[in-house]
Amino acid sequence: MKRKIVLSITAIAATLCAVFALTACNPKGADNKADNISRLTQAYYAGESEAFAVSIETGKREKVFIADGKATDVESFCQITVTPLAVNDYTGVSYIVAGGGSTLSGEITSSNYGEYTSAITLNFIPQTVTVTAGETTNEIELANILDGALNASDIVNIAKNEFKDKLTAEKEEGKGEREIYIKLITGDRMNYYYYVSFIGEGVDYWAMLVDPKTGDIVSKR
Repeated sequence: MKRKIVLSITAIAATLCAVFALTACNPKGADNKADNISRLTQAYYAGESEAFAVSIETGKREKVFIADGKATDVESFCQITVTPLAVNDYTGVSYIVAGGGSTLSGEITSSNYGEYTSAITLNFIPQTVTVTAGETTNEIELANILDGALNASDIVNIAKNEFKDKLTAEKEEGKGEREIYIKLITGDRMNYYYYVSFIGEGVDYWAMLVDPKTGDIVSKR
C-alpha cells in the first residue's frame, strides 16, 4: 500500500510539472466554456506486448492548452500512443487499429521522449492494434481501462466536494469558477488514476489523484 501511494504522489508531481510548464497568457476576448473544463478523458484503451505498449485516448481538451483558469477553444480529440519497451534504433512505427470489422492504419515518424504519439480519427471501438517497427511486428489486444469505472463527471463531483470549503470561500470573495483539468495517468500501466486539478490564475491550483474504480482520493495537494 505504501508503495502504491508513493507512486501516486510521484505521478501527481510529474503531471503538475507538465501542466504548468505550458502556462501562458490567454488571448483576451476568448469565450469560456460554461463548465470551464479544459480537458477530460472519456475512454482510454490500452494494451501491451513484450515489445510495445499502446494506448488510445479519446476525450475533450483545449486546442492549445493554457493553464490560466479559463477553458477556451475546447474540442474533441483522439490520439494513439506507441511506446517501445526496449532500447531500439527505430525511426518510426506503423500501426493498424482494428475493431468490429473496421481498420485504421497510419505511421508515426516523430517520437517524444521515446513515445510515438499521433492524432487519429476513429469511428469504431478499437479491439486490437498491430504495431510494426523495424523488423518487429506485434498484434496487441486492447481493453478500455475505464470500463465499469467512474466517469469524468463523477470525478468532478468528488473533487468539488473535497474542495467545497475553498470553492465556497472563493465564491464569497466574488471570484469566478476555476478551470478544471482531468487526465487519466499511470506510472506502471497497471494502476491508473484520474488526475484532477482546479486551476486558478498563474500557478495557483489545487489537485488530487482519484482511483477511477472506487472514487477514493489517493493523494492531494
